[in-house]
Amino acid sequence: MLLLINSISKGMEIQMRNIFNKKNAALIALTTALSCSQANAAIISFFGDNIESGQWATDGSGLTSSFVDQSNLIDPSNGYFIETFDTATAMIGLPAGDPVKQMQYNVDGQSTGCGVNTLSQDGITVTETGGGLGVAIGNVPGKAAKPGNGGGANYEDNTCYGFTPASGTSGTVTVDYTGFLAGISAATQTDAQLDYFGFYWGSVDAYNDFEFFGSGDDAGDTVAFTGQSLLDALGGQAGNQSSPTSNTYVNIDFDGFTWNKFTVTSTGIAGEFDNVVTGLTSRRKDVPEPTTLAIFGLGLMGLSLVRRKKSSK
Repeated sequence: MLLLINSISKGMEIQMRNIFNKKNAALIALTTALSCSQANAAIISFFGDNIESGQWATDGSGLTSSFVDQSNLIDPSNGYFIETFDTATAMIGLPAGDPVKQMQYNVDGQSTGCGVNTLSQDGITVTETGGGLGVAIGNVPGKAAKPGNGGGANYEDNTCYGFTPASGTSGTVTVDYTGFLAGISAATQTDAQLDYFGFYWGSVDAYNDFEFFGSGDDAGDTVAFTGQSLLDALGGQAGNQSSPTSNTYVNIDFDGFTWNKFTVTSTGIAGEFDNVVTGLTSRRKDVPEPTTLAIFGLGLMGLSLVRRKKSSK
């Protein structure tokens, strides 16, 4: 379980960036600079109407990344990869995946047409602890609620989505892209690394957390982002299934930090997510215009995007 960091360690400088649209839905960007061998930062933005930190998906899944097509059907040659948990929207150019693995993650009677698409590809491994990963469509009583449940046609996810724990009251899911990236590197004669992560986060709870594990020069580093920090930033209510302040698309654009593995942890019922988009360092990158962001003082919201360096023995 990741812990919310309420204090900022020595040598860490954080700038909060925040802009609100006409409907008061927030785009909140966090830039974190840390004292290490090179400058490292991340910009986190949350979806709001009429802003470019996300978009309405046309396949009925609620919100998706602004970097992919609204249909969630994309060509992986653009440097982005997407997991929709829907077999009908498996990525162009990739096989449909292993039916046995798809059945393993499905919920009996709740998952018609659901499966694990990009997570089934060669070189991407999924490991689980506790209740592990479930894939469902609609609400699963006592286990999960679809993202944006009751929040209106644009927010409500009426397609398949992932959640943890699939059973019980606690679970972790770790997705490791190491072999997948090695395959891309060999095929393209480049050093393939990931530096973007986006996902539709449903009914955020304080006990839902994400952690990213560094690769390359950042091996041994971890970056954590907690559900409590998102709720604090947007003024959201934990577990609210319909409010845009608790059901939002989250973009994490890393700068100076690359990763090859992430873990999602939930110590309660449940952590729900969909339209998981990852991006290579070679991808098309859109940086927010400085004039569209208002700079706020240190510690205004205390978002817990933190970088931890593993100590060497």
